[in-house]
Amino acid sequence: MGFNNKSIEELGLGVMRRAYYVLGISIVGLFLVMINWVGLSSVMYYIMTIKRVVLGMTYYVIPMATAMVGFAITQLPSTMLLNRAGNRVPIFLGLLLNGVSMMVTTDNYYTALLLRFLAGMSMGLYLLPTMLLLVGWWSIRNMTRWVQVLYLMAFTTIFVASIPLAKPLSAFSLYLGLASLALSPILLFTAKDAVIIKKAPIMAVMNNPDVLLMGIAFSAPWGFYLSLASALNETTNTALALTTPLLVIPVLYRFRHALRLNRIKALHYSTLALGALTPALIYAPTRELTLAILGLIFALITLLILGVINELVNPLLTVQTISYLLTISSILGSMIGIAMGYTVDHLGPAGWVITGGLIMASSIIYRVLKITL
Repeated sequence: MGFNNKSIEELGLGVMRRAYYVLGISIVGLFLVMINWVGLSSVMYYIMTIKRVVLGMTYYVIPMATAMVGFAITQLPSTMLLNRAGNRVPIFLGLLLNGVSMMVTTDNYYTALLLRFLAGMSMGLYLLPTMLLLVGWWSIRNMTRWVQVLYLMAFTTIFVASIPLAKPLSAFSLYLGLASLALSPILLFTAKDAVIIKKAPIMAVMNNPDVLLMGIAFSAPWGFYLSLASALNETTNTALALTTPLLVIPVLYRFRHALRLNRIKALHYSTLALGALTPALIYAPTRELTLAILGLIFALITLLILGVINELVNPLLTVQTISYLLTISSILGSMIGIAMGYTVDHLGPAGWVITGGLIMASSIIYRVLKITL
């Protein structure tokens, strides 16, 4: 009897060690993919000959918009692939694409945009299967929520860190690409599934009209935020002012149930506030403070979106729902980002007013949702 009990304890310890191994190696992969997707996309012109030319905001936004499109259109194919081959195959392919797109250097504008598109595809292939792989390991100990918070913390921290690290790390993109290529077979052959979650019932999510509408509504803040972070990365301090507030999301997400408010109404008013404050970017002396407030409001919007999804769907559908929502918002958001850059370049201060008005208009969508939370 004692031998059997000891064996069970040893088995449990072995499972937890493997779960932590999968979590750790997944975060390393996330770092490599995120540095490429956000960091190198935001400094594309810095690593090209064209970096010496003064460009308008539209041109700085286009690389990030291209990466967003690559991310968006890969989500559903990634889901179909993992349904047939399991979680690790799309993760493997995502890291391979990531490695290739980081290793290739070029001064050709269109080739550089193709590499940004491949960077977006690598994130699209990597994100959903990795989250499902982690859920598979951590759901066996009823710790799914805990690992969601930890992975969310890694996501937001790496996102913020990619802003100041992008330029210095661009000199080592070859080695980062090689690291991504080396990591791909490690994840493929060693990160075995604990609880096999192959079938991702994405159609159950796509048939939910509320998720579709939330994706459309979130596209304006999402596109505005990513495009602005990309355009500001030439001035790192202002970009950090915008992105650093993201670090509060994991903490607030952990204690989201203590926030006793109607999340749908809060989403409506937060999006209104984001749009209303956007024209304040016209005033350069207070720009960093404005960006910090905008970043904090966007962090709140993201937190509320995650809270609604967690209340709206089964925990095992959370990952698929977030993926579907980001697919919609990234496609529309890329268009909004380019439109923002174009209007600011050609209309000056009026461009910020128009962008703010578009964000405020998107908040109306939350008012038609038939969700009570």
